[in-house]
Amino acid sequence: MDSKPAEADQSGEQQTDGQPLKAAIARTDAHGAGYSCRVCGAGPLTRWVHMPAMPLTEELRPPDYAGLPFLADIDVYRCEACGVSQTAGERDLSPYYVDYGYTVGQSPFAARFMQRLADTVRDRFGLQEGFKVIEIGSGDGAQLACFQRAGAEVYGIEPSAVLCRESRARGVPVMESLFMPQTAALLPEAFQPADVLLMTYTFDHLPDPSGTLEAARRTLHPGRGLLVLEVHDLTRIVERREYCLFEHEHYTYWTAETLRCTLASCGFRLLTTELLPESERRGNSLLIAAAVMDAAHSPESEVVLAEEAAIDYDGFQQELDRGIAALDAFVEQEALQGRKIAGYGGGGRGVMTMAAMSSASRIAYVCDANTGLHGLLAPKSRVPIVSIDRLSEEPVDTLIVFSYGYMAEIREAVEKLPGAPQRIISMLEILK
Repeated sequence: MDSKPAEADQSGEQQTDGQPLKAAIARTDAHGAGYSCRVCGAGPLTRWVHMPAMPLTEELRPPDYAGLPFLADIDVYRCEACGVSQTAGERDLSPYYVDYGYTVGQSPFAARFMQRLADTVRDRFGLQEGFKVIEIGSGDGAQLACFQRAGAEVYGIEPSAVLCRESRARGVPVMESLFMPQTAALLPEAFQPADVLLMTYTFDHLPDPSGTLEAARRTLHPGRGLLVLEVHDLTRIVERREYCLFEHEHYTYWTAETLRCTLASCGFRLLTTELLPESERRGNSLLIAAAVMDAAHSPESEVVLAEEAAIDYDGFQQELDRGIAALDAFVEQEALQGRKIAGYGGGGRGVMTMAAMSSASRIAYVCDANTGLHGLLAPKSRVPIVSIDRLSEEPVDTLIVFSYGYMAEIREAVEKLPGAPQRIISMLEILK
């Protein structure tokens, strides 16, 4: 990949605590001048998303924190050669991930999803007791623990020291490292080759997709190796105006078609885009299984791919802006009617949704089941993240659910509370 050094300037990037930025975001123009595609190496790149002065999703801070937040523009480009949407330039996020603490372990829906995924991969592809599973971006080990229960031997790769400790505590071995293509050579001998290589909401966080896939192909057993990927579905992002999924942490954005083509160019055959039914997947989940080209696994008779033509790249910026305006108008109208507003979901969706809004200061607080977020402020918007119990202690009239993928269980938990909000609404309903 052809790249040039990132340059920091005064047009949106800020330092934290006077220390060097955790991420150096490269500046480019609307055509990604000077940069080639991080997937195919060609181009040109054309910008189709611009979001000014956005934070990192996990830089939540205590109220007395005096440092300035990290803020930089998010620009997303489309490669005219291969069609993959992506950011341009290089940045070092490795220090950022050292104390990264995001987990969905508190969610019953997520727990069911993870076990269903493990059982389905084993059963759908006829894997035998003791099959070897490697997960890149293994977090706290919850997904690999499900594979253990399904009869697998497992090994994780995870950059967060915090999550690595949690993983080891639950009996899931893990290498503390940010995955790079060369990391594959450091895997334990017992996992070379592996039967399954898993990345759930991790592949789009890696700066070298083609290099990662080539390393995956070398790591997997040539006769039975399986690659399981879960990424955010770009077609759905566009349909729903779900701008909050454009993040500094994401290097690439995938449709089923661009993913199929990239997999093929790196020696993989797409087997299915329906590994689990949509009702069992998490919000905006494109979940696929692929096999090494010479592996014995066969694809489903008909793999349905998203229509690339359905995305209006030229017109989406206006749709994005309309979505943000719709959220702001909703919050302002609620406030005008004297209704108090809170949010639910202090993860990336909530952080980025509020960061782009001009009305976020009218949101009293955001609830989250993750106790590690309680007492912190969301970056840029400075909305406090609190326990769900706050809804009883400091009732509100309207609750906007940012974590819409868990809407059913959130609604069930909230409606049991004394003084529950009269209105519980998914942000997707407002973005329409």
